[in-house]
Amino acid sequence: MTQEEVPPAEDRPRGRKRRWLLGGVGVFVLLVALLVAAIWFQREQIADSYIADTFEQNDIDATYTVESISPQQQVLTNIVIGDPAAPDLTIERLELNITPRFGFPDLNELRLVRPRLYGSYREGVLSFGELDPLLFTGEEGPVELPDLNVVIEDGRGLLETDYGRVGVKIGGGGNLQDGFNAEVAAVAEGLALPGCAVAAPTLYGRVSIADAQPEFAGPLRFGSLDCAAQGVALADGTVQIAGQADGEFAAFEGTYVLALGRSEIASISAGGIGGEGRFSWREGDLTALYDLAASDVVTAAGNAGELTAEGRVRAMDQFARIEVEGDLAGSDLALGGDLAGALAGAADASEGTLAAPLLDKFAANLARELRGSTLVARFDARRIGDLTSVVIPEARLRGGSRATLVNLARARLAIPAEGLPRFSGDLSTGGDGLPQIDGRMEQAHNGALSLRLAMREYAAGDARLAVPAMTVVQGRDGRLALEGRVLASGPLPGGFAQGLVLPIDGTVSADGALALWSGCRSVGFDSLTVASLTLRRQSLTLCPPTGRPILRYGSGGLQLAAGATSLDLAGELAETPITLRSGAVGFAYPGALSARDLAITLGPEDNAQRFTISELQARLTPGDVGGTFADADIFLASVPLDVLDASGNWSYADVLSLTDAGFVLEDREATDRFEPLVAKGATLTLADSRITANAVLRHPATDTVLSRLEIAHDLTSGTGQADLFIDGVTFGPDLQPAPPAAHCLRPDLARQIVQNGLTCLALGVVSDVRGTVTGRGQIEWNPDAVTSRGSFSSTSLDLDAAFGPIKGASGIVEFSDLLGLTTAPNQRIRVAAINPGIEINNGEVGFQLIDGERVEVTGGSWPFMGGTLTMRPVAINIGVQETRAYVMEITGLQASQFVERMELGNLAASGTFDGVIPIIFDADGNGQLVSGELRSRPPGGHVSYVGELTYEDMGYFANYAFRTLRDLQYDRMEIDMNGPLTGELVTQVRFAGIRQGETAESNMVSRAIAGLPIVLRINIRAPFYKLMTSLRAMYDPAALRDPRDLGLVRDDGTQLRETVDQDTVDALDEAAAEEAMRELLEAPQTDEPDIQPPESEAMR
Repeated sequence: MTQEEVPPAEDRPRGRKRRWLLGGVGVFVLLVALLVAAIWFQREQIADSYIADTFEQNDIDATYTVESISPQQQVLTNIVIGDPAAPDLTIERLELNITPRFGFPDLNELRLVRPRLYGSYREGVLSFGELDPLLFTGEEGPVELPDLNVVIEDGRGLLETDYGRVGVKIGGGGNLQDGFNAEVAAVAEGLALPGCAVAAPTLYGRVSIADAQPEFAGPLRFGSLDCAAQGVALADGTVQIAGQADGEFAAFEGTYVLALGRSEIASISAGGIGGEGRFSWREGDLTALYDLAASDVVTAAGNAGELTAEGRVRAMDQFARIEVEGDLAGSDLALGGDLAGALAGAADASEGTLAAPLLDKFAANLARELRGSTLVARFDARRIGDLTSVVIPEARLRGGSRATLVNLARARLAIPAEGLPRFSGDLSTGGDGLPQIDGRMEQAHNGALSLRLAMREYAAGDARLAVPAMTVVQGRDGRLALEGRVLASGPLPGGFAQGLVLPIDGTVSADGALALWSGCRSVGFDSLTVASLTLRRQSLTLCPPTGRPILRYGSGGLQLAAGATSLDLAGELAETPITLRSGAVGFAYPGALSARDLAITLGPEDNAQRFTISELQARLTPGDVGGTFADADIFLASVPLDVLDASGNWSYADVLSLTDAGFVLEDREATDRFEPLVAKGATLTLADSRITANAVLRHPATDTVLSRLEIAHDLTSGTGQADLFIDGVTFGPDLQPAPPAAHCLRPDLARQIVQNGLTCLALGVVSDVRGTVTGRGQIEWNPDAVTSRGSFSSTSLDLDAAFGPIKGASGIVEFSDLLGLTTAPNQRIRVAAINPGIEINNGEVGFQLIDGERVEVTGGSWPFMGGTLTMRPVAINIGVQETRAYVMEITGLQASQFVERMELGNLAASGTFDGVIPIIFDADGNGQLVSGELRSRPPGGHVSYVGELTYEDMGYFANYAFRTLRDLQYDRMEIDMNGPLTGELVTQVRFAGIRQGETAESNMVSRAIAGLPIVLRINIRAPFYKLMTSLRAMYDPAALRDPRDLGLVRDDGTQLRETVDQDTVDALDEAAAEEAMRELLEAPQTDEPDIQPPESEAMR
C-alpha cells in the first residue's frame, strides 16, 4: 500500500499503540540494561554459583578457580574433579570463547590446556568416576558432534582395565563438524586379553573430521600376539589403517595394509605375512576384501615357499553368519616335516615288508615332483550357526613336470558342531611314479554319503599293492561303512607274499570307532614265504567271537579277536616239504592266543621231522607278549634223540625267548641206548634268525646233574651245533651205568621200579661202578649232514665186569661219532687192577666202540707174576645174547711170584710158564674156562713144601712118603684147565722128569726109583679162585677140607652124598663161622694164643 492510500484518521490509534509498545520495549531494554549492568558487576559470583550448582546437581566433587569471566571469554584454572588425592579429571586451564548475541551467546571455541583424564574398564563396565553422570546419561539416539571448535593442548589419559594399563595422548584442534585435526597415540606395556596376550601394543595416527565424518589414519603395532588355546602366535605386527565413520558413528569403512613377522596359526607357520584390503561396517554387517601373501609356509603335511589368498569376507547379523570366498595359490611346495617324517618313519618301521619299497618310491617321486610345483584352488566357506561348510569347485596340485598330482573337483565339506564331517566330491591322484587313485563321493537321497575309490596297481621292485574297489558309505548319523578288497604282493618280515587277497568290510561310528570283519572271512594267497617256509595257494578262514567284530579300534585302543576251527597248511621249508595242522586256534589282542594240537611235519613222510604241541597259550598286550606251552614233542629225523613232554614259558619283545622250560630227552632207537633224561630251567632265544638254547640234563630219579647243554642254530643257513659239558658225574650207590635188571628185563614192571641207571646196554657188562667221569661233547649239523664228537675221561674208576672186578681205570676216550656212540680206533685206558680170579695190576686195554652196538677190544696187557698177561682182540655185541670169548695169553709167568701172590706161605716153587686162558661166556652170561693151558719152559723147575706137618697121626708110611716127596724137581710141567668160573674147574697137572730136590729125604725107596722116568698126573676139582691152593693139598693133608664139615659123611663114616656144590660149601662155611664166633664168645679165658702160628696155617 502506498502512503497516499492510507487515511490519516485511521493512523492515530495505531500510532498510540506503537508508542506504547516502543515505550514498553524501551523500558524492557532499560531494565535489561540495568540487569546486565548488575550482572556484569556481579558476573564472577553468578558464574561461580552456576557452575557449583551444576556440579552439585550431578553429585560431582570438584574444585576450580574462576580466573576471569567476560562476554567474550570465560577462564577456569586448576580444575580437579573427584578425589583430589586420586582425581578423575584435572585441567590446568579451560578457556571458553564466546560471541555475545541477543539471547544465548554463541560458543566459539573450547580450549583445554594439559587435561588429564583417568578411567577404568572392569568386568565390561567403562567408568570415569565422578564424570559418569555427565557422560552416561542413558539417552539413546544417534551420536551428533557439536558445531564447536575444540582445541586440546597436551591432553593425556590413563585407562586401567582387566587386561592392562593403556595410556593415551592427544593434541590438536578444530571444528568438531568440519576441520578438526589432531594427533592421537595409545600405548600399553602389554594386554592380557581372554585367551591371548599382546606384547607392546601401540596405536599412532591422525584424527580428522571433515563434513561431520571422522577419519583416522595411522599404524597399529604390536611386538607379539600369542593365543595358545587357538594355536595363534604372531610377531612384529603392523596394520596400517585408514578409515572413516559417518557422523552418527553407525557405519565405518576404510583400507588396511598388513605386515606380520614370524607367524603361527593352528599348526601352520609362516616366515612372514603381508597383504592389503578394504573393509566396511554398516548396521552390524561387515564386508571386507583381502589380498594376502605368506612366505615360507610350513605345515605338518606340506610346505610352500609362498602361499597367496585373495577374496572377500562377509559377516552378517553381528557375525552370526560368515561367508569367505577366494582363490588360493601356492608355489615351491614341499613335503611337510611331519608327513616327511611319517613317511620316513613308516618306511623304517616297515623295513622288510612290501610297504617299505612302495613308501620309498612314493616319497622319492613325490619329493621330485614337488620341486617347482604349484597349487591353485577356489573355495567358498560359510558358517551359519553351528554348521560350517566349505565348497571347493576345483583344486589342483601340479608337479614340477606339470603333471597333475592331485585334482579335487566339486568338493563340499560340511562340519557340524558334533559328529563326523561330511565330504563330497571327485578326487584323483597321479603323476609319474605316484599312485593313481580315482574316487567319487556323493550323497544319496536318504542323506548317506558314498565314496567309491580304486587304486591301480602300484609297484616298486617286487612289491605291489592294488585296491580294485573300495566303497565307503556315510549314513545321516555320521556312521561309515567300508567294503572292498586289497591285493598285495611283496616282502614280509622274514618272508614274501604273492597274490595276497585281503577282504575289507567294517564300519566307523560317529565317534570315530572302527570295526572290521563282523563275520568269518577268508584270507588267501598264491604263495606265502616266511624265512625258508613257503606255502602255496592256501587260504585261511578266520571268524570273530559271537556278537563282536574281528577288529575294533576306538577310545579303548586296538582290539583284535578271531579264531579258526583248524589249520591245514602245506608247503616247503628250504625246498623240504612241510605241513602244519592244528585243532582250534583263537586269539585276542590285547588279551591272549590259544592253540591246541599243533602238528608240524617237515620233510618227506618217510623221513620227516615232527613237532607236536598239545597246548600253546599267549598273552597279547602292549609291551607284554608271551605265554606258556605244554606237552610239546620234537622228533628230528637227523638227530636220533626225541624231546618229549616239553613245557615252559615264552615271551616276545623283538626277540623270542623260552624260559623255565622242562622236557624229557629219549633215545629213538628200538633198543634204547640210554634211559630217558630230564631237563629243568632250560632257556631258548630266537633273534636275527639265530636260535640259542641252554639246558641242564639230569637223571630223572635221582635229579643228578649229568650234563650242561648249549645249542646254537642258524635258521638262515640251517647250520648249528650243540655242546655238552660233563663237569663231573659221580657213579655210586645212587647212580650206575646200568639200571636194575628187573627194569631192563621186565618192561611191564619198569614203572614200578626206582631205577638209578643210565643204559640197559651196560646190564651184564659192568656193575657197581664207583668214580667220577668228566668230558665234553659236540654235535654239529648243516643241511647235508650231522656230525658229532666228544672226549670223556676219568682218573680212577672202579667197576665189576663180567670177567672180574676192575679197579682204578683211567684215561681219555675220544668219540668220533658221539650220537652214533662210535669212538676213534684203538682207545687206550689204564687199569690199576683186574681180578678174573687172580688179581692183575697196572695194565692197559685198547678198544673201539662202534655204533653203540659193538665193542672191538683191540687187546690189553698187564705185568703178570714176573711175566705178561695179554688179552687177544675180541668183538662184543652190546645188548645181544651171544657167546663171547676172552682169550688171555700168559708169557713168562714165574712160579715163585705165583706162589707169593697166592699167599701159599708153606710152598716154594720155581720155573717159567707160558700159556693161554680162554674164558667163554654163553648167551646167559655164564663163563667158563675152555682148554686153558700153562706150559713150563725148559729146563723146568721145582716144587717144595717148606712148612711143618700139622697132624702127627698120619701113620709111619704116610709120613715117610711125604718126607721123601716134599721137594721135587721137574723138567716139564703142564696145567690144563676146564670148567665154569662160578663152579668147579677141572684142572689137570702133569709133571714130567720128576726127581728129588735137595731138601727131600733120601731113602732106599727114592734111591730105587731115582733112575726111572716118572710122570706125575694130578686132577683137581676146585673153584677157579682156589685153583692153585689145591696144590698145597699135595704136600699138606691138613689143607684138605674135612669131609664131615662138607656134609659128605657122618662122624661114623656113613656116606651122605657123593658131591657138594660151591653154594652149599659157602653156606656151610658161613654157618660154621657163626658157630665158631659163638663158641669164642662163650669160651673161658685161657693163656693160649688166639691165632695159629703161621708155620702150619691149617685150613678146615
